[in-house]
Amino acid sequence: MNGSLSRSANTQLGKFFAASLISSIGAGMQFIAMSLLLFNMTGSAASIGWLLLVHSIAGILVSPWMGVYIDRWSFKHICVTSDGLRALALCALPLFAMQGDIPIGIIYATEFILAACDRFHWPATMGLIRTIVPENQLLRANSRLGIANQLGMLVGSAVGGMLISAFSAMVVIYINIATFALSAVLTAMIAMVYAVKKSGDSAASSASSLKKDWLEGFAYMRSRPQVIGLAIIQIFGYITLFVCNTLLPVFTERDLKVGATGFGYIEAAWAIGAIAGSYMLAAVLKRMKLVSYGRFSMLMIALSMIIFLTSAHLIQAIVGYLLLGFFVVSNRIHNETLIQLEIEPAFIGRVNSMMVMLISYISLFVYLGVGYLGDVVSIRWVYLLVSFLVLLAPLLEMRFMRGRQPIPQETRSA
Repeated sequence: MNGSLSRSANTQLGKFFAASLISSIGAGMQFIAMSLLLFNMTGSAASIGWLLLVHSIAGILVSPWMGVYIDRWSFKHICVTSDGLRALALCALPLFAMQGDIPIGIIYATEFILAACDRFHWPATMGLIRTIVPENQLLRANSRLGIANQLGMLVGSAVGGMLISAFSAMVVIYINIATFALSAVLTAMIAMVYAVKKSGDSAASSASSLKKDWLEGFAYMRSRPQVIGLAIIQIFGYITLFVCNTLLPVFTERDLKVGATGFGYIEAAWAIGAIAGSYMLAAVLKRMKLVSYGRFSMLMIALSMIIFLTSAHLIQAIVGYLLLGFFVVSNRIHNETLIQLEIEPAFIGRVNSMMVMLISYISLFVYLGVGYLGDVVSIRWVYLLVSFLVLLAPLLEMRFMRGRQPIPQETRSA
């Protein structure tokens, strides 16, 4: 990307960067805390699968209509509200802990609320960043935010594992509540630099109006096969992430026998790789076509998965997960930037809600199926199956990418 951001844009992006970093630190801790809390209570990989299944169900229930509201409401207000609601939802866990044991149902209910807020927050951030930076700076801005998110996950995962070992999961939950609250405050301070067009009348909320707007978004996405091709790559990338999230706690306990601390180190390796991938993406794209990187990175994801699944000790597992973090996250940033460039801001919510709906339906089966598979067969075989599935993604993506218009050179270059 040529040129640099204006002083005003840099200031607002800095606030966004800080908010993302802080909330990611809490999220890194939260995943370890809730996963190990459930596994220690039940002793079953299926319980973690059910936790992530609840996450998927939330996406299925809210995604059909959330995109219409995201395209009507303020992107910033959605981000602030979702952060605030996530902080409030997490308060339920320590409140029950003070009364004794936490019912498993409360953990699942909390996860549902967190997931529903996530479903609004992610597309809204993609729209919010369009109000801060111009199109030819999107890749750079997305890479910086990717670094913030992964750096937060790095710190959160490493510190979270140590805090759980030294104290308890509740300490991690308290910190996570504070991070969501602080993220909401920082996001509320962001000022819009570039105006974006919103769709329809935000006051119109009748069933016919919502249906009309949704159908308009569906027709818009169908008219852009290149976006469908990018969505395919995204979906297979998320499948890899879903499987890793479901099986990693069990793999570290049952196969590697490295405990919560080792779990934290492996999660931290993912974050280190993701930070490197975010930082190096622009340089890599100087030497490679923008569209081709998506296919290349899927091949590397499959190879990295094989390195990880053959691990006999912690060091190899860390290397494999570091490579997975590098290519999964750089692939995601690459695809999200392309999608942002391909669609108009007025359709960001609806297009992304359709992607979320597809991803949620797929994750519904992945989480449940993988969770139970992890109880009856070797987890290594499950990882191997996923690595083969990932190799199918570039073939399907090329089917939809024929005839797409090239991205302008000023956007591709760094």
